[in-house]
Amino acid sequence: MPVPIFDNHAHANERTGLGAAEVARKFKAAGGTGIVLVSLTTWSVGGRPGDRDSVVRLYEHTARGAEAARAQGLAAGAVIGVHPAECARLLEAGWDGGDVEEFMLWAVDLAARYVEEGRAVGLGEFGRPHWPAGPRVVELCNRVALYALERARDVDAAVHLHLERGGRATVDSVAELARRAGVRPERVVIHHAEGALAGYARERGLSPSVPVGRRGELDAALKAGPVFVVESDYLDDRSRPGAVIPPWSLAGKLKQYLARGAITEDYLREICAANVRRIYGWRLQL
Repeated sequence: MPVPIFDNHAHANERTGLGAAEVARKFKAAGGTGIVLVSLTTWSVGGRPGDRDSVVRLYEHTARGAEAARAQGLAAGAVIGVHPAECARLLEAGWDGGDVEEFMLWAVDLAARYVEEGRAVGLGEFGRPHWPAGPRVVELCNRVALYALERARDVDAAVHLHLERGGRATVDSVAELARRAGVRPERVVIHHAEGALAGYARERGLSPSVPVGRRGELDAALKAGPVFVVESDYLDDRSRPGAVIPPWSLAGKLKQYLARGAITEDYLREICAANVRRIYGWRLQL
């Protein structure tokens, strides 16, 4: 039985990149066994910020991408949502804060409907800016993130949260949001988690998703034991080559670590199978 190699957070874009089928094919050829494809921004697939039809187009794009990955023989699921950059763009464009919030909560509800219909395994990426942003943006994004966690509770689904890298304070704030929402904390994925905080995030009940292409992050996470999942955060954008590693490089790196004894097969099964099941439960069949 081959060891599992699972990419917990990647993007595919039929418009700017290889597209989901080719991404999945290359990942599988490198030893990949499963992948979660996450929504990009509305404008990355040719839509417009704040346009509801563009959100539907984005969600359909992501759901079809997961279907294409499954057709290539991977265990795959879609995580769909509207990126916090949408909030910032709409406020910068002069939208009223209440109108932005109404739009974002509608997008959360639509994502939850896709989960209920079995076309997605989770919501995301919602969350907060990782770039400098004023309190108005951050507070609005926090309210949206809380609502996404509440709706994830309602439909028993995972949530991928886009966040600043603020050390333990970021982890603690997410744990508090999860507590307020009443969601199972293991369903809450800290996307692009700091490797050195993987153990602390797990102690708080959350699921850290560590970017293996970011120098030193995987090595730092390994010290905590197999308490995390891994991600490429691949963008699938020809205009940004090398911005992040592709899923097939994630597979290659994990296989290198295995070959030199830095991790064992049992360790790999924990981070690429057991922890994946912990996050997605019955919604994602490995």
